[in-house]
Amino acid sequence: MVFQAGLYWIIDPLCGWSYGALPLMNRIAQHFPHQPILSGGLFIGANRRTLNPEWVAHVNEHDARIATLTGMKFGDRYHQMLLEDSTLMLDSLPATRGLLAAQRFAKPGEDLNYLNAVQRAWYVDGQNITQTAVVNQMLEQAISPGVKLEQITESEALESIQHARMLMAMAKGQGFPTAVIIDTDGQCTLLPVAQYYGQPDAFLALVKPQLTRIHR
Repeated sequence: MVFQAGLYWIIDPLCGWSYGALPLMNRIAQHFPHQPILSGGLFIGANRRTLNPEWVAHVNEHDARIATLTGMKFGDRYHQMLLEDSTLMLDSLPATRGLLAAQRFAKPGEDLNYLNAVQRAWYVDGQNITQTAVVNQMLEQAISPGVKLEQITESEALESIQHARMLMAMAKGQGFPTAVIIDTDGQCTLLPVAQYYGQPDAFLALVKPQLTRIHR
């Protein structure tokens, strides 16, 4: 697959660190809209998991770090969901299909609106975004009417995830989120996202010269 020049975000809707990167993504989009967002499939296939007590403790530890570094809010209803629904299966595929539906059938840039909405639904409001109905509700709220996750098949979503993982491997990314700039000559630059959590203006200053040159 050929990746065009630009800034690529490789995220997962159920990844807390991807949620923590939303202020960076939103800030960049104000100056350089329509940068590609790829879902890397954190919880798919054999990697799906239920919310057992050990995993909830692991998640809570990371969430506390994310909140401290980024200032992003994790709501009471989210924490309540983690504690009360031990049958919940973490599955990235429904929200990924929603992202792809937004990219294919909505207006340019509305995929970021959807990502903001779906991650807020999970991390703040405690809504189960592994459910089709919830994802479709987020699509309806965030983007052009008439877009549904059912417009993207599971096989299409899995193929897109493979493309995301291919790019992550090319750039030597280590997890989610990974941010990569592909230059006009095809060279990949892996961006140090972890150093800029909570600093969207500084992150914009880092990438602005290269993106300005790419998009001039």
